[in-house]
Amino acid sequence: MIRRNIGDEAGARSDGVMIVSIIFITAFTYIALTTNPVYTGVGVGDRAPELNGQIYDGTTWVDFNLKDQFNDTWSEGEPGTYYLVEFMDTNCGICVSAAEKKFTPQEQAAWLGDNPQRPMPEGISVEFLAVSISLWDESVSGKSYGRTVVEDFREAYSHNFPYMDMQDNSHQDDWGNFGTPTYFLIDPSGIIQYTNLETPGYDFRDALDDIVPRGA
Repeated sequence: MIRRNIGDEAGARSDGVMIVSIIFITAFTYIALTTNPVYTGVGVGDRAPELNGQIYDGTTWVDFNLKDQFNDTWSEGEPGTYYLVEFMDTNCGICVSAAEKKFTPQEQAAWLGDNPQRPMPEGISVEFLAVSISLWDESVSGKSYGRTVVEDFREAYSHNFPYMDMQDNSHQDDWGNFGTPTYFLIDPSGIIQYTNLETPGYDFRDALDDIVPRGA
């Protein structure tokens, strides 16, 4: 009669479990060491939150999703587009001043379009996006909102970049509740490289010049 060697079978099973465990731990450790998860938030180094709605390009209102503009696998030295996002209110005095004195035709020409005046490497570009939010209720005397107000504001200051209608303040779920104007400079991979929330004395124009690569 052939007797089963129970001890040998148990040992083999134990060895098998140990090997599987080692493989699992090794794989998990490798993933942990080679993966750099990025937190979604509104600070420098965070991945920019979702921002989608309708934008006015000077002619019509069209759907727009900021996330679609980025490439998660982008790395420095590759072609891509930096986005300067301004959260503003058409009734905000500082926003009006910025529209007139900071987003001048000269500043726009320096960064926007097919042939920007500020030298950049081939394949690198910059886009501006103004996001119109509401700091006041429309019932407040002297405060008015609506898409016509946004259109008129854009035209009054000769802006050639799009404005997003976010006057329902739905951005607050992902971006938080902050004053205006608030600026974010986001690199082509969707990572925030600058916000005046963290460096209030650091002008967005200086951040653009410091962060966006310079060409020959």
